[in-house]
Amino acid sequence: MYKLNFKKRVWIVKQILMGVPQTKIALAQNISDRTVRSVIEIYKEYGWDGLKDHKTGRSETVLNQTAVIIILDLRKRFGYGACHIEQILKQKGFKISHRQIEKVLLENNLVVPNIKKQKPRKWVRYELPNPNDLWHTDWSYDPFSGKQLAMFIDDRTRLVTCAGVFDRATAENTIALLYEGIAEYGKPKAIMTDHGTQYYANHPNAGQQNTLFGNTLNILEIKHYLARVNRPQTNGKAERFFLTYKTEFATGSFTTMKDYVQHYNEKRLHMSLNYQTPKEVWDELKNRK
Repeated sequence: MYKLNFKKRVWIVKQILMGVPQTKIALAQNISDRTVRSVIEIYKEYGWDGLKDHKTGRSETVLNQTAVIIILDLRKRFGYGACHIEQILKQKGFKISHRQIEKVLLENNLVVPNIKKQKPRKWVRYELPNPNDLWHTDWSYDPFSGKQLAMFIDDRTRLVTCAGVFDRATAENTIALLYEGIAEYGKPKAIMTDHGTQYYANHPNAGQQNTLFGNTLNILEIKHYLARVNRPQTNGKAERFFLTYKTEFATGSFTTMKDYVQHYNEKRLHMSLNYQTPKEVWDELKNRK
């Protein structure tokens, strides 16, 4: 379809003002007489500005300045992404899409545009139905204290049942932390770990039932599941917590690791929990029994 641009619309108006017949102008531009009349009517009502090209589609939404301030504050304080911020704003009465939020973050250089879309995953996330069906545990270096960080996280609710910072990543410290979690949230039916030396004897002739961690689980009647080698996503809920902790603690909004864990459990909305907090889901499922 033939399309007029700003330059051609101006030319049409100037030809009319010079007294050139509409039919002749229409033939010259390969358009109908009706289109010529439409251009003239727009010119008479809006002047030369009315002849300019206008973007098609939905007009751009101007965001409430209060909402913009909240968006920037949530990003700077907690490092939240656009989808997470969208849900928090919804609770505060602002209906703003994550695409609009992403645009605000981009304009303020708070995110880097992702040119390549994420490739489809070759694995499917699993999830057990009830709290305390399974806990995941792992160790990771804590860059904020310079020590070793250990944690246990509930598979169903993503609740961090216990976490601690230690000088060394040992079986003894793992067990002490486990008892702390059991005292507050009850005993899990099973625990999943990787093949770290805190949990698993890696030498060929080792009897796994004789390890300190293995013996403790046997006494407590807790099953021990091992994550598959070279498949970190098997114990991915623990790995994901460490990544989230290191990203959000770095914003400077938290004083201690314990302070962050309380925020994570009780205030931070979780995408995979339909934007509820882990504590909300834990309480909801526990009260249902």
